[in-house]
Amino acid sequence: MAKVSRIPFQKRVATIAVATCLSFAPWLAEAAGLGKINVLSGFGQPLRAEVDIHAAKGELAGMTARLASPEAFKEAGIDYASGLGDLRFTVEKRGSGAVVKVTSTRPVVDPFLDFLIELNWPAGRLVREYTFLLDP
Repeated sequence: MAKVSRIPFQKRVATIAVATCLSFAPWLAEAAGLGKINVLSGFGQPLRAEVDIHAAKGELAGMTARLASPEAFKEAGIDYASGLGDLRFTVEKRGSGAVVKVTSTRPVVDPFLDFLIELNWPAGRLVREYTFLLDP
């Protein structure tokens, strides 16, 4: 009589968890994301920057962007500088894609900027940190 080896409970649970996650893979593939930031202004000028959005066409409808809340900054361990309140965020469609336009009305006098963008759409929410140095 051949011995039947039993799979330990922990391995069975892990296998089920992985299989469950993989079943969500098509949904995750369509989740929106933020890409690189392109800074178009320099030190001492009002900020002009664009952040690439990676999203399916259907996700762009109703998508908004804003500066994350002071609580989100605290959770991320990032200082919420008072000058960040001047930043404005708009989602702009470009061809088949989109960008988040980041602007300010006042000149940026701090060469180093660190902030969190919150992206919201009907099916989800994303918060991402951006840090960059403005050339003088």
